[in-house]
Amino acid sequence: MFGLTSEEAAFYGAVAVVGTPLVFNAIKEFCFDLKKRNAERAYISVQLVFLLDKFAADCAEVSWDRGFDESGPEPDSPEYIKVQVQPPEFDMSAVKGEYKYLEPSLIYRLQSIDVELLKVKQRLREMTSNPNFGVEFMDKYILLRRELYADVGLTVVQLSADIRAKLKIDVDHGWSPKESLLRSKAHIWRIKSRGALRRMERKAKNKMRLPF
Repeated sequence: MFGLTSEEAAFYGAVAVVGTPLVFNAIKEFCFDLKKRNAERAYISVQLVFLLDKFAADCAEVSWDRGFDESGPEPDSPEYIKVQVQPPEFDMSAVKGEYKYLEPSLIYRLQSIDVELLKVKQRLREMTSNPNFGVEFMDKYILLRRELYADVGLTVVQLSADIRAKLKIDVDHGWSPKESLLRSKAHIWRIKSRGALRRMERKAKNKMRLPF
């Protein structure tokens, strides 16, 4: 048959008998591994969504820290302003599961959060370590601190949204830190705009005083 000798036909028949179950089992194991990988990835991702949203909410708390107790009056001088909300820490140790099932790009973005926090601390440290820095500049320090943590929070919000979209996870906490972070950014922008306007007014007045 098919130009094969009886010995060749017997050989290929034996190969088919032995090989078919092996191929079937290989396909079965591949499908099982794929199903397990997808299930594990979804399991870890759901935990990450909650962790990222909680962290973003903590960043929002810092982004609204104006340096004084909001239940009382605003201090008349920057000298009385001090940090009220401690910065958040990003800790993935509570997330259960095997990270090897996550995409490398996602792991990179998760690890980058710690890097962003280090960059924030460095920016703030550079400001306070300046020889010209004093308590009279605490309002500027607080404003920079608010802005930096708001930016980190918004980055994390986007990462959480990307995870949801990637794996089609529908997680609704009934709240979102994004709105609070955006409102904080708008508030910071208004403060900066007023400050810039005052500086322009002072500069104009000084020019008017100069003799011609």
